[in-house]
Amino acid sequence: MIVKHIAVGVVFIAIVSVIAHADTIGVYNDTGGTDCNISDDEFPIKEVYVVHVTSLGATASEWSAPIPACWTNATWLSDTEPFSMPGNSQTGKSVGYGTCMAGPGAIHILTINYFVEGSSPPCCPYPVLPASWAEDVLVVDCNNNLLPGVGLTSTINGDETCPCGYPVPVEETTWGKIKVLYTE
Repeated sequence: MIVKHIAVGVVFIAIVSVIAHADTIGVYNDTGGTDCNISDDEFPIKEVYVVHVTSLGATASEWSAPIPACWTNATWLSDTEPFSMPGNSQTGKSVGYGTCMAGPGAIHILTINYFVEGSSPPCCPYPVLPASWAEDVLVVDCNNNLLPGVGLTSTINGDETCPCGYPVPVEETTWGKIKVLYTE
């Protein structure tokens, strides 16, 4: 029983370590990636910003940021980007930055334009997800290594009772599925 608890603790520490060192991609109220609480009272057009926060630097990313179902009476209009790449925020976007964007820092990679009516309920979670064709949010570092990134969850009409800026929850698993990953 002690070994099982130690193993669970090691897996937890490994997950926390990966999240702490991985690049993050989130939807923000500002281009600097500091305000993850998005208010929909700026009607009729609301701009939200997709920001890649990197610790060491990056050259590209792949992700999606589809409109959450709880964002009532909001309609996706378009994406505006500093880097011209195919795809869209709703199904998936692969964005090349054209050069190594040295870290640490925040890279504004896309502006999403919505038509809003200002009638959404509080605490609507808005996660950044993998592109529809991928299993993970991905980033490319300055050495051209493809790495998993961490999609963050923002909040539409948040208040002090609904946090934002936390990693998108992973799918639930069992201890048996975790053990299978480490068997030969």
